[in-house]
Amino acid sequence: MISPEEGVTSKPDALRVSPEADQVTGRCECCGQISRRVSGTISTADAAVAAYTVWWTVGHIAEHGAEFDLICGRWGDGTTASDRAVVRLHHFIAPTGPAVMVQDASLADGLDRLAAHALRRDDIIGTPRAAEVFGLYDAIALQDARLAELFGAPVPCGPCGPCAERRKLPSRRSRSGPRRGRTI
Repeated sequence: MISPEEGVTSKPDALRVSPEADQVTGRCECCGQISRRVSGTISTADAAVAAYTVWWTVGHIAEHGAEFDLICGRWGDGTTASDRAVVRLHHFIAPTGPAVMVQDASLADGLDRLAAHALRRDDIIGTPRAAEVFGLYDAIALQDARLAELFGAPVPCGPCGPCAERRKLPSRRSRSGPRRGRTI
């Protein structure tokens, strides 16, 4: 993961999110609801810093939330899965609005091909990595328009599908005091 001392990943505006795959993964066997999975990459002006996958049950964010897997670390020529780690975030709707919390990650669902390490909640919370992880989350929230449903915004539509414009959401970082909407 990029060093938080560099201030790169703790500032969402310094990151560029590139949405990639978008798929309906099927219907739940017990409730019949549709599940959706989207992915993309995050980079600075100089290098790729993370990939992400987000999945949720369409229309049921309030009940189930959404799962974010961030694959953080070095990417590109000469790198391997051992240069990267997976961080798991659970996005949910709290009484005060959208929130996120760190969970223990795993290398399930093919993540072992992309990363060699799964970070636990204790590896993130209370460390400099926390600002980095929340910076990545904020960048995804602000720049991937496909996730509008997770934040209560209208889902963008058009003849070519969701647009990839930056959305302006209220910044959770601009408030003084403890992070509102964060559960740690």
